[in-house]
This record gives sequence, C-alpha cells and structure tokens, in this order.
Amino acid sequence: MKSLIIVGALLISSQAFAWGGRGHHSICSAASFLVKEPGLKEYLQHKPQMMGHLCNMPDFYWKSLGSEANKLGNPTHFVDIEVIGLKVKDIPTDYKKIVDEFTGRPNKFKNDGSTIKSIPNEFGSSWWRADQFMRMIEGLAKGFASAVAPANFKEEQNNELPYNKLSYDMIVAMGLMGHFVGDNAQPFHTSADYDGYAVGHGGIHAYFEDAVVGQFDGDLEALILKEARGMKNPSFLKPATAVEKMKALSQISFEEIPKILKMDPIKKKSTLVKEKGMEIKTAAEREPAQVAFKKMKPLIVTEMARASVLLANLWDEAYVKAGRPKIGAYKSYKYPFTVDFVAPDYYPTEVKEEKK
Repeated sequence: MKSLIIVGALLISSQAFAWGGRGHHSICSAASFLVKEPGLKEYLQHKPQMMGHLCNMPDFYWKSLGSEANKLGNPTHFVDIEVIGLKVKDIPTDYKKIVDEFTGRPNKFKNDGSTIKSIPNEFGSSWWRADQFMRMIEGLAKGFASAVAPANFKEEQNNELPYNKLSYDMIVAMGLMGHFVGDNAQPFHTSADYDGYAVGHGGIHAYFEDAVVGQFDGDLEALILKEARGMKNPSFLKPATAVEKMKALSQISFEEIPKILKMDPIKKKSTLVKEKGMEIKTAAEREPAQVAFKKMKPLIVTEMARASVLLANLWDEAYVKAGRPKIGAYKSYKYPFTVDFVAPDYYPTEVKEEKK
C-alpha cells in the first residue's frame, strides 16, 4: 500500500487497502466454498470466517508491527505495471530478471528523467508474493508424508502434534496468500497511478474499494459466489504457474481502470502540485458513494469473483502439491488471531522478520 498526502478541507495521511477489510474477507470466505478437492473442501466449509480473518492479516496486524515489517511488506501488495514500461504480456515472470534488467533504468511512469532505484519498492511484487505462499505450502509435503495424522480425540486437540502443526501452518499460509490474490483483482493495485492523480481522479482508490464497497447489503458474499460459479474456464486459470496466473489476472484488472474512471462521479478534478520537492495533492470532489455504487456494483462483484475463483484454484493446487493431507483430522480450537510477519523470499532482504 502507498501513503499519500491530500490537501483539502483537512490535511490527512491515509493508506490504500485493496478492497478494505470487508472486501478481502468476502473474497476469501467465498473461495472456501469454491475449492474442488474433497479433503480441502470438507475442511474449509467449516472455516470461511477464519480464512476471511487470515486474508486481512497483511493489511491490519502486519501493519501494526512497525517500520521494518512495513518496509518489506507494503510493496508486496501491488505491481505497478507502467514503471518498467512493458505491456503486461511482456513482463518476465522471473523476478530476479526484472531486478537485474530494470534497476537503474528510467522510471517510465514518472517520465521525468528519474531512474528506478529499487524494483521491490517501486514496481512491487504481488504476483511473486502469492507464489511465495504457494511454495511454502508445497514445502510441507515432506513433513506430511512422515507425520502421523491424529487418531483419537486427545490427538485431534493436541496443537503440538507434528501433523497438527503442519495443518495449522498450511491453513495460515493459504489465508495469507488470499490477501495478495485479492489485491491483484483490484485494478488500482496494478497501476503506478494507484490513486488517479495523474488523470484528475485523485482519491479514487479508497473511494472505489472501500466507500463504494461499503454500500453493499449483507449479500455481498452471496453475489460473489453466484458470479464466481458462473465463470466457466476463465482465461486467468489457463497458465501453468501461480505467477503466470496472477499475471493473467493482473492484465484483466489493469485494463478495467478506464471503465472505473468513466464511472467515477467527479464534480471537480483533483490537482497535484509539486513544491520544494513535495507533492501537494487535492482530492477530486465527487458524488457520495451511493451514487457511484449503482454503476460500479456489477464490476466490483465480477472483480471480487475473479479473485475468489483464482484463489480457490491455487488452494486446490497447493493442497495437491502438499500431498492431499487429511487436515480435517485436526480439530483444535486454536485460532490464528495474529501470525508472524513473513518477509519476502524472492529477492535479497536484510530486515529480520518481526514477531509478536
């Protein structure tokens, strides 16, 4: 997420949270009912509330851990396509290759002669962040193969049983992965103009994903599920790897930005003034969220449904790669209220993970 300063009636500092807490929860809760693997489906149908909670962890608890976790974590929520100047289809899926080839090159979005100093910070990495959790789950396969599933009530409740520990770690990784899949379905998490100031729509990010989403009634998840179940063989499921699937969804999301801007009921365009090395932003004046909701509702449901479909697909794939463990045998009441921050592992970092 990226912080911004807005000058208007008040001087405030805010951060963009893709889909807000409600949106992320709904995406991941819905995905719990879309998985196809029997063993995973049986478990998740009793845990949608837990998956929704875990999917919000990166936006809330992790952001409370301090500057080091934020320094590493915040840029993993987006991919700013325009920064490196390539079309989505041409962006390499090898993150190291992007770092090696584009560090030091001109920032194509700023187009002011400045160069890219840090690919992780300026370009982002949401595609690879989702893949990281896929790999974490796949890495549990060896442990599951040698561990023994709980055989009685006492063992089912034993949080120290190796099999149960593995099951818990798997579900946590699945939930965390869900956050970044959801981010990728939010169009403004695929653009360097993440808040619309380059085109006079400043403030669109939070307005679209939070204020407008807040206009939904209590049937948001039901709408997502209905839309998701109607998606037959979507193109973003066809690629072979998690990174490629995220890339395919990102392209769809990115191309929908003009549609959203056209629906944005602005009354007065935003302004961006550069003074003494600072950017002073005045948000656009727009109609209340309920006005935009009438037009934006179908698109938001579709975008969230795409995220749920892709997430369920990745969960199924990860579950299979982990050896289809009998995670339903783990019946403890242990709940992941907070989980340790997980640092990115696909580029060199020197910051240690922060723990509770």
